[in-house]
Order: sequence, then structure tokens, then C-alpha cells
Amino acid sequence: MDAQRTERQLSMIREVRDLGLQLWLRGGWAMDFWLGEVTREHEDVDWFAWAGDAERLRSLLVGRGYEVLREDDQQLDVVRDGEEHGFAFVTRRRPDGRVVVAGGPWAGTPWPEGLLDGVEPGRLGGLECPVASPEAQIEIKRMTPVWVPERPRREKDAVDVARLEAALAALHATDDTLVHEGGAFLNFRTYPAGEEWGHGSRWLHTKRFRLPAAPVTDARLLAALLSHEQFRDDYAGGGVLPQGRRHGSFWRRLITPAAYEPVTSDAAARLLRTWADQFGPVPEALGADLRKEAFACLAAAGTVLHLTGVGEDDFHDWGGVHGEFHELVAIDRTAGHLTLLVAADD
Repeated sequence: MDAQRTERQLSMIREVRDLGLQLWLRGGWAMDFWLGEVTREHEDVDWFAWAGDAERLRSLLVGRGYEVLREDDQQLDVVRDGEEHGFAFVTRRRPDGRVVVAGGPWAGTPWPEGLLDGVEPGRLGGLECPVASPEAQIEIKRMTPVWVPERPRREKDAVDVARLEAALAALHATDDTLVHEGGAFLNFRTYPAGEEWGHGSRWLHTKRFRLPAAPVTDARLLAALLSHEQFRDDYAGGGVLPQGRRHGSFWRRLITPAAYEPVTSDAAARLLRTWADQFGPVPEALGADLRKEAFACLAAAGTVLHLTGVGEDDFHDWGGVHGEFHELVAIDRTAGHLTLLVAADD
């Protein structure tokens, strides 16, 4: 693999991404960004772009020294420093909004469902870039020989499909190390205080899991939690989705064990108390429920972990809807429980 060429292409991807237009990587580079690793050398860089941006896209690229190789209502191909970029133009079909081919002999032909909508961005090192969905990429690579018989399936396409399928299988795999036993949902607005009080549309959601009988390290328990179906909760009304990719405000696959840091039970309790009392002391009934469902399990835990290693850069497509989002994991080996605590607002 030519490391210098790879770095040059990555630099150009950053430049094109920052043009100020909606663009999505497709093809080999889209796969690598979604996988988070460079899997092979790429001959060129392929993109999706809106047909309505075609003229502005051409002008911006030419202004940065790119030479136009092809230009029509279906495709824009440019080159600079020996590196080619191809932009396939798409548009939305009315009235259903489906993404379709914008021009050429296949104009109006729909691309695979979910091609661009609600797709988590890819990341490679410190570089983030929008990508076509991995499911759509798999369908495109599989169906291209059917759609265009003169373009037989290439060996690298079969390898790419296998890599994407393996990554998707890992993303959707479940771990039965922990057994979900229920939990509690405390909605602050449902606790009367004699007069309107500053509930702040806040709530606390706990999920309790039974630990396995055999000894398991804290790190393994945390990994099991992140792989559990109950972790696939957007905490915004969607609830738990078996194929869910969102957790709170964040893309789930970007939350790793490394995103949690150990804290003392006292520090975790102070964090939760400060959040709960920020608009004044909570009603007595709510205070009792908070002690029962949250503070008691924090006090009894031998290990408490705080989710701190994600932020705005890890938000999903509608992330950031919570004014605050605090997540704690309490492991109580004496009682044989792990509790996930999420404190947030609407």
C-alpha cells in the first residue's frame, strides 16, 4: 500500500468535505471510513452529491485546481495531482422522498433504501466524513452486476461485502452475560410540590441487570452492557430497538469501554444530586424515590463508571436534544447487580 498516496487522498477528502456542500463518500473509501481503518489502496474517491449543487460543486473544485474530466447531469469527474474524484448526482423523488439517480439513462431509478438518510458519519483516525450507509453499499456491490451486466462483480467487491457484513453483525450482536431484570423511570414532572416547581422536564431512568454466577471482570461487564439489547435506547421516546444504532444523543458504536472513567460513589452521588437540585430541592416523594432507585445503588457499588468520553462530535443525526445527559454504571458484586443510570431532560 502506498502510504503517501493514501495520505494525499485523505487530505483531499478533508478538503472536499469542507466545501460547504452536502456530500457523502461512497465505494471503497466510504467502507474504510465506516470500518475505521484503511483496508486497501484506493484507485479514486467516489462521492454522492445533490444534483442541485452540481454547478456550485464544479465551480468550487475548479477554483481549487481540479480539472474536469467528465461533466453531465449524471456525474462529475475531476482530477488533481493524479487523484480522481467522481461525484454521482442524486435527487429526491416526489412524493416519497426516495433518493434516486439524477440523470443519464437510469434517471429516476431509486438507490437502495436508507442510502443517505440518518446514516452515522464514518471516522478514520481524527477525520470524520459523511458516508453512504453500509447496508446500501452492500446492496450496491451485490446488485451492480445485475443492474449493469457488462460490469461483472470484482474480487475486491466480494471482499468489501464480507468486511461490511462482519462489521454489521458485530454491531448488532447481543451479549447474554448480563440478564436484564427491570428498572425504574422517575419523571420529575409527575411529582407535585404544592405549586409549580422547576422540574425542568427531567427524568431518571435506571436499568438493572443480574451478574453472571461465574466471576467476570469489570471491563468485561462494561463491554457486555454496551453489547446488550437494552443499551440500544435513544432515551427520546424511541425506546429499545433491536437494531438500534443510537444511545441517548450518541451513535452507539462510538461509545466504547474507553469512554467510561471510574469515579467514587460519593463523586457520582454529588453529580446526581447537583443535577437533581439545580432548580431547587426536589419534592419529598421524589427525593425518597431517588434515594431508593439511585443513591442507594451508588452507595453500595464497588465500582462506579461515568460516561465522559463522548461529546458533540459523537452526536447522531438528531443528537443533542437533551440539555443534559449523565450516565453512570454501578457494579455491586455483593448484591450481584449492575445498574445503568441515565439522568437527562427532554
